[in-house]
Amino acid sequence: MSAAVANSHGTHAAVVTSRDVHAPAEDGRRLAGTLFEPCCDLGAAGPLTVVAGGAGIARRYYARFAAYLAQHGRPTITFDYRDIGGSRTGSLKGSNVRMRDWCILDVPGVLAWAAREHPGRPIHWVGHSMGGFATGLAHNNHLIARQLNIATLSGYWRHMAGPERYRVRVLMGALAPLVVRVLGYFPGRPMGGEDMPGPAFLEWRRWCMTPQFLFGDSTLAETAHFAHFRAPVRFAQIEDDVWGTPAAVEDIASRFTANAERSMWRVRLADAGAARIGHHGFFRGEFRDTLWSAAVAWLNAPAAR
Repeated sequence: MSAAVANSHGTHAAVVTSRDVHAPAEDGRRLAGTLFEPCCDLGAAGPLTVVAGGAGIARRYYARFAAYLAQHGRPTITFDYRDIGGSRTGSLKGSNVRMRDWCILDVPGVLAWAAREHPGRPIHWVGHSMGGFATGLAHNNHLIARQLNIATLSGYWRHMAGPERYRVRVLMGALAPLVVRVLGYFPGRPMGGEDMPGPAFLEWRRWCMTPQFLFGDSTLAETAHFAHFRAPVRFAQIEDDVWGTPAAVEDIASRFTANAERSMWRVRLADAGAARIGHHGFFRGEFRDTLWSAAVAWLNAPAAR
Protein backbone atom coordinates (compact mmCIF):
# COMPACT_ATOMS: atom_id res chain seq x y z
CA MET A 1 0.00 0.00 0.00
CA SER A 2 1.31 3.44 -0.92
CA ALA A 3 -0.01 6.73 0.39
CA ALA A 4 0.88 10.40 0.39
CA VAL A 5 2.02 11.64 3.78
CA ALA A 6 0.53 14.82 5.20
CA ASN A 7 2.88 17.71 5.78
CA SER A 8 3.09 19.69 9.00
CA HIS A 9 0.04 21.79 8.07
CA GLY A 10 -2.17 18.73 7.57
CA THR A 11 -2.46 19.02 3.77
CA HIS A 12 -1.43 16.32 1.33
CA ALA A 13 1.53 16.92 -0.92
CA ALA A 14 3.42 14.65 -3.29
CA VAL A 15 6.58 14.98 -1.25
CA VAL A 16 6.69 11.73 0.69
CA THR A 17 5.01 8.38 0.10
CA SER A 18 4.68 5.54 2.56
CA ARG A 19 4.14 1.85 2.01
CA ASP A 20 3.97 -1.21 4.21
CA VAL A 21 6.94 -3.57 4.15
CA HIS A 22 7.94 -6.73 6.00
CA ALA A 23 11.42 -7.59 7.17
CA PRO A 24 12.38 -11.05 8.43
CA ALA A 25 14.06 -11.28 11.82
CA GLU A 26 17.09 -13.51 12.26
CA ASP A 27 14.85 -16.49 12.96
CA GLY A 28 12.48 -15.75 10.07
CA ARG A 29 9.74 -14.04 12.12
CA ARG A 30 8.02 -11.42 9.93
CA LEU A 31 8.24 -7.89 11.29
CA ALA A 32 5.85 -5.19 10.15
CA GLY A 33 7.39 -1.98 8.89
CA THR A 34 6.60 1.22 7.02
CA LEU A 35 8.94 2.71 4.44
CA PHE A 36 8.74 6.47 3.92
CA GLU A 37 10.25 7.61 0.62
CA PRO A 38 10.90 11.05 -0.84
CA CYS A 39 9.45 11.79 -4.24
CA CYS A 40 11.45 12.30 -7.42
CA ASP A 41 15.20 11.96 -6.96
CA LEU A 42 15.53 13.63 -3.57
CA GLY A 43 16.79 10.45 -1.94
CA ALA A 44 18.50 8.91 -4.97
CA ALA A 45 21.88 8.63 -3.28
CA GLY A 46 21.02 9.43 0.32
CA PRO A 47 21.33 7.13 3.33
CA LEU A 48 18.57 4.79 4.38
CA THR A 49 17.50 5.69 7.92
CA VAL A 50 16.05 3.16 10.34
CA VAL A 51 14.02 4.49 13.26
CA ALA A 52 13.99 1.92 16.08
CA GLY A 53 11.45 2.46 18.81
CA GLY A 54 11.63 2.09 22.54
CA ALA A 55 10.39 -0.97 24.42
CA GLY A 56 6.67 -1.50 23.88
CA ILE A 57 6.21 1.53 21.58
CA ALA A 58 4.55 0.88 18.21
CA ARG A 59 6.09 2.23 15.02
CA ARG A 60 3.15 4.53 14.34
CA TYR A 61 4.42 6.82 17.10
CA TYR A 62 7.44 7.68 14.94
CA ALA A 63 5.58 8.21 11.65
CA ARG A 64 5.75 12.02 11.59
CA PHE A 65 9.45 12.02 12.37
CA ALA A 66 10.12 9.39 9.70
CA ALA A 67 8.15 11.42 7.15
CA TYR A 68 10.19 14.48 8.09
CA LEU A 69 13.43 12.59 7.44
CA ALA A 70 12.08 11.47 4.07
CA GLN A 71 11.20 15.07 3.21
CA HIS A 72 14.89 15.77 3.71
CA GLY A 73 15.94 13.18 1.15
CA ARG A 74 16.25 10.24 3.52
CA PRO A 75 14.26 7.07 2.77
CA THR A 76 13.25 5.95 6.27
CA ILE A 77 11.84 2.74 7.72
CA THR A 78 10.02 2.30 10.99
CA PHE A 79 9.26 -1.19 12.31
CA ASP A 80 7.54 -3.06 15.12
CA TYR A 81 9.35 -5.56 17.28
CA ARG A 82 7.78 -9.01 17.52
CA ASP A 83 4.49 -9.10 19.45
CA ILE A 84 4.26 -5.30 19.33
CA GLY A 85 1.97 -3.26 17.06
CA GLY A 86 1.73 -4.68 13.55
CA SER A 87 4.13 -7.52 14.40
CA ARG A 88 1.78 -8.92 17.01
CA THR A 89 0.35 -12.27 15.89
CA GLY A 90 -2.29 -12.95 18.54
CA SER A 91 -2.88 -12.94 22.27
CA LEU A 92 0.11 -12.05 24.40
CA LYS A 93 -0.88 -14.69 26.90
CA GLY A 94 1.60 -17.52 26.49
CA SER A 95 4.05 -15.43 24.45
CA ASN A 96 7.65 -16.44 25.09
CA VAL A 97 9.16 -13.27 23.61
CA ARG A 98 11.96 -11.77 25.71
CA MET A 99 13.42 -8.30 25.50
CA ARG A 100 16.69 -9.75 24.23
CA ASP A 101 14.82 -11.20 21.25
CA TRP A 102 14.02 -7.68 20.08
CA CYS A 103 17.73 -6.85 20.24
CA ILE A 104 19.48 -10.00 19.00
CA LEU A 105 16.89 -11.29 16.51
CA ASP A 106 14.73 -8.39 15.32
CA VAL A 107 17.33 -5.63 15.06
CA PRO A 108 19.89 -7.76 13.15
CA GLY A 109 17.09 -8.92 10.85
CA VAL A 110 16.05 -5.35 10.04
CA LEU A 111 19.68 -4.39 9.43
CA ALA A 112 20.21 -7.33 7.08
CA TRP A 113 16.97 -6.50 5.24
CA ALA A 114 17.98 -2.86 4.86
CA ALA A 115 21.39 -3.79 3.44
CA ARG A 116 19.88 -6.36 1.10
CA GLU A 117 16.94 -4.30 -0.17
CA HIS A 118 18.85 -1.03 -0.49
CA PRO A 119 22.36 -2.05 -1.59
CA GLY A 120 24.96 0.67 -1.76
CA ARG A 121 23.16 3.05 0.59
CA PRO A 122 24.73 3.91 3.95
CA ILE A 123 22.48 2.84 6.82
CA HIS A 124 21.82 5.41 9.52
CA TRP A 125 20.09 4.38 12.75
CA VAL A 126 17.96 6.55 15.02
CA GLY A 127 17.25 4.67 18.23
CA HIS A 128 14.77 5.77 20.86
CA SER A 129 15.43 4.44 24.37
CA MET A 130 15.96 0.65 23.94
CA GLY A 131 16.24 1.15 20.18
CA GLY A 132 19.58 2.85 20.81
CA PHE A 133 21.35 0.24 22.93
CA ALA A 134 19.83 -2.66 20.96
CA THR A 135 22.37 -2.21 18.17
CA GLY A 136 25.19 -2.88 20.63
CA LEU A 137 23.80 -6.41 20.96
CA ALA A 138 23.40 -6.96 17.20
CA HIS A 139 26.07 -9.17 15.64
CA ASN A 140 25.91 -7.19 12.36
CA ASN A 141 26.08 -3.67 13.81
CA HIS A 142 29.01 -3.03 11.45
CA LEU A 143 26.33 -2.34 8.81
CA ILE A 144 25.46 0.95 10.54
CA ALA A 145 27.32 3.99 9.21
CA ARG A 146 25.99 6.53 11.75
CA GLN A 147 23.74 6.36 14.80
CA LEU A 148 21.76 8.93 16.77
CA ASN A 149 20.32 7.81 20.11
CA ILE A 150 17.39 9.65 21.66
CA ALA A 151 16.85 9.14 25.40
CA THR A 152 18.86 5.91 25.29
CA LEU A 153 19.75 4.95 28.80
CA SER A 154 20.87 2.42 31.33
CA GLY A 155 17.57 1.48 32.95
CA TYR A 156 18.98 0.81 36.42
CA TRP A 157 16.36 2.28 38.73
CA ARG A 158 18.75 4.22 40.95
CA HIS A 159 19.91 6.28 37.94
CA MET A 160 16.41 7.73 37.60
CA ALA A 161 15.35 11.03 39.10
CA GLY A 162 13.55 11.03 42.43
CA PRO A 163 10.72 10.48 43.20
CA GLU A 164 10.27 8.64 39.87
CA ARG A 165 12.94 6.11 40.82
CA TYR A 166 10.86 5.00 43.78
CA ARG A 167 7.69 4.69 41.69
CA VAL A 168 9.60 2.52 39.22
CA ARG A 169 11.15 0.50 42.04
CA VAL A 170 7.73 -0.30 43.48
CA LEU A 171 6.04 -0.84 40.10
CA MET A 172 8.72 -2.98 38.50
CA GLY A 173 10.18 -4.53 41.59
CA ALA A 174 7.04 -5.57 43.43
CA LEU A 175 3.79 -5.05 41.54
CA ALA A 176 4.70 -5.99 37.97
CA PRO A 177 5.45 -9.68 38.61
CA LEU A 178 2.03 -10.04 40.23
CA VAL A 179 0.32 -8.30 37.32
CA VAL A 180 2.10 -10.50 34.77
CA ARG A 181 1.22 -13.63 36.73
CA VAL A 182 -2.48 -12.68 36.80
CA LEU A 183 -2.89 -11.31 33.25
CA GLY A 184 -0.25 -13.32 31.40
CA TYR A 185 1.26 -10.10 29.97
CA PHE A 186 2.15 -6.60 31.14
CA PRO A 187 -0.28 -3.73 30.35
CA GLY A 188 1.81 -1.01 28.78
CA ARG A 189 -0.06 2.11 29.82
CA PRO A 190 1.76 2.55 33.19
CA MET A 191 5.07 2.71 31.29
CA GLY A 192 3.79 4.84 28.41
CA GLY A 193 3.59 2.18 25.70
CA GLU A 194 1.79 -0.90 24.37
CA ASP A 195 1.01 -4.13 26.15
CA MET A 196 4.13 -6.27 26.38
CA PRO A 197 4.77 -10.03 26.49
CA GLY A 198 5.29 -11.13 30.08
CA PRO A 199 8.79 -12.58 29.56
CA ALA A 200 9.93 -9.38 27.81
CA PHE A 201 8.77 -7.19 30.66
CA LEU A 202 10.17 -9.47 33.34
CA GLU A 203 13.57 -9.51 31.65
CA TRP A 204 13.48 -5.72 31.40
CA ARG A 205 12.54 -5.63 35.10
CA ARG A 206 15.49 -7.86 36.01
CA TRP A 207 17.91 -5.65 34.12
CA CYS A 208 16.48 -2.49 35.70
CA MET A 209 16.94 -3.93 39.19
CA THR A 210 20.64 -4.65 38.46
CA PRO A 211 23.30 -1.92 38.85
CA GLN A 212 25.07 -3.11 35.69
CA PHE A 213 21.75 -3.17 33.81
CA LEU A 214 21.86 -5.72 30.96
CA PHE A 215 25.63 -5.99 31.32
CA GLY A 216 25.07 -7.77 34.62
CA ASP A 217 23.20 -10.58 32.88
CA SER A 218 25.65 -13.48 32.57
CA THR A 219 23.34 -15.24 30.09
CA LEU A 220 23.52 -12.38 27.59
CA ALA A 221 26.69 -13.23 25.68
CA GLU A 222 25.73 -10.76 22.93
CA THR A 223 27.03 -7.84 25.00
CA ALA A 224 30.37 -8.75 23.38
CA HIS A 225 29.11 -7.15 20.15
CA PHE A 226 29.39 -3.68 21.68
CA ALA A 227 33.16 -4.00 21.16
CA HIS A 228 32.65 -4.42 17.40
CA PHE A 229 30.46 -1.36 16.87
CA ARG A 230 32.51 1.44 15.35
CA ALA A 231 30.03 3.87 13.77
CA PRO A 232 29.93 7.47 15.02
CA VAL A 233 27.25 7.68 17.70
CA ARG A 234 25.56 10.57 19.48
CA PHE A 235 23.41 10.50 22.62
CA ALA A 236 20.61 13.01 23.16
CA GLN A 237 20.04 13.51 26.90
CA ILE A 238 16.83 15.44 27.50
CA GLU A 239 16.73 17.92 30.36
CA ASP A 240 13.44 16.82 31.93
CA ASP A 241 13.66 13.08 31.21
CA VAL A 242 13.23 11.50 34.64
CA TRP A 243 14.32 8.10 33.27
CA GLY A 244 17.12 9.20 30.95
CA THR A 245 18.95 11.36 33.48
CA PRO A 246 22.56 12.42 32.83
CA ALA A 247 23.74 9.49 34.98
CA ALA A 248 21.59 6.99 33.05
CA VAL A 249 22.59 8.23 29.60
CA GLU A 250 26.26 8.60 30.45
CA ASP A 251 26.28 5.07 31.87
CA ILE A 252 25.01 3.48 28.65
CA ALA A 253 27.17 5.77 26.50
CA SER A 254 30.25 4.53 28.34
CA ARG A 255 29.54 1.03 26.99
CA PHE A 256 30.06 2.16 23.40
CA THR A 257 33.82 1.92 23.76
CA ALA A 258 34.82 1.10 20.18
CA ASN A 259 33.00 3.83 18.31
CA ALA A 260 35.07 6.06 16.09
CA GLU A 261 33.24 9.10 17.44
CA ARG A 262 31.03 9.41 20.51
CA SER A 263 29.32 12.62 21.59
CA MET A 264 26.64 13.88 23.95
CA TRP A 265 23.81 16.25 23.00
CA ARG A 266 22.28 18.03 25.99
CA VAL A 267 18.72 18.87 24.94
CA ARG A 268 17.55 21.88 26.92
CA LEU A 269 13.91 22.90 27.19
CA ALA A 270 14.78 26.49 26.36
CA ASP A 271 16.60 25.46 23.18
CA ALA A 272 13.49 23.59 22.02
CA GLY A 273 11.11 26.36 23.14
CA ALA A 274 9.22 23.82 25.22
CA ALA A 275 7.84 23.58 28.73
CA ARG A 276 8.12 19.80 28.65
CA ILE A 277 9.72 17.08 26.51
CA GLY A 278 10.24 14.07 28.77
CA HIS A 279 11.29 10.58 27.73
CA HIS A 280 8.93 10.31 24.75
CA GLY A 281 8.36 13.88 23.62
CA PHE A 282 11.26 14.34 21.18
CA PHE A 283 9.11 12.81 18.43
CA ARG A 284 6.23 15.26 18.73
CA GLY A 285 5.68 17.30 15.57
CA GLU A 286 6.08 20.62 17.37
CA PHE A 287 9.85 20.04 17.41
CA ARG A 288 10.33 19.71 13.65
CA ASP A 289 12.01 23.13 13.37
CA THR A 290 14.17 22.75 16.47
CA LEU A 291 15.11 19.27 17.64
CA TRP A 292 14.34 17.47 14.38
CA SER A 293 16.33 19.90 12.27
CA ALA A 294 19.27 19.56 14.67
CA ALA A 295 19.02 15.77 14.41
CA VAL A 296 19.17 15.90 10.61
CA ALA A 297 22.09 18.32 10.74
CA TRP A 298 24.11 15.85 12.82
CA LEU A 299 23.14 12.89 10.67
CA ASN A 300 24.27 14.83 7.59
CA ALA A 301 27.55 15.98 9.15
CA PRO A 302 30.78 14.33 7.99
CA ALA A 303 32.43 12.06 10.53
CA ALA A 304 35.20 13.62 12.58
CA ARG A 305 38.71 12.76 11.49
